[in-house]
Amino acid sequence: MRHRLIVSLLGLVGCATARAPSPATVVAPPRATPAPAPLPAAAIVAACASPEHRQFDFWIGDWDLTVRAKQSADGPWDEARATQHVEPVLGGCAISETFTAEGPGQPWAGRSYSMWQPATGQWRQTWVDDSGSYLAFTGGLDGGVMTLVGEPREQRGKRVVMRMVFLDVTATALRWEWQRQLDGGPWEPQMIITYRRRG
Repeated sequence: MRHRLIVSLLGLVGCATARAPSPATVVAPPRATPAPAPLPAAAIVAACASPEHRQFDFWIGDWDLTVRAKQSADGPWDEARATQHVEPVLGGCAISETFTAEGPGQPWAGRSYSMWQPATGQWRQTWVDDSGSYLAFTGGLDGGVMTLVGEPREQRGKRVVMRMVFLDVTATALRWEWQRQLDGGPWEPQMIITYRRRG
């Protein structure tokens, strides 16, 4: 059931039905910890010291999240709590994300690594999760908005593209949207996550 829900959110299948998690299966959020600061300049390796490598630093920290998601394209919005830890790794050359959610549906979790690629002038991200999903994204700042686009897929004879967009970024909050595009049409949000920096 959890696998069907997550795959549906990722736009890989049409409709999935998920049940609310029982109290025994709800994942307890981790204890609050201070948000880590971006790496000091002295800790950044020379190969990753460009301004482009710092474009994702706004995401670094510990976050409390509210996840709102559709389990089908025309279905209602369901809501759940989540937490996220994002930190610079490998001398500032990459950003590591650890995500844990209570739902919607059953609890789920995933991790990603993001990295600036000077040769292509783009960011790349790899995502894996506990449903067995693997997703790859490319992108970067689009009109000042961090936007990463997934690989196109065929779904019921239509070309489906998914993207993530980081909006309304401040020092303590942001809004993340998971958007779907069918056959070159408008981008429509399928999941919206509201971030609040912990501490």
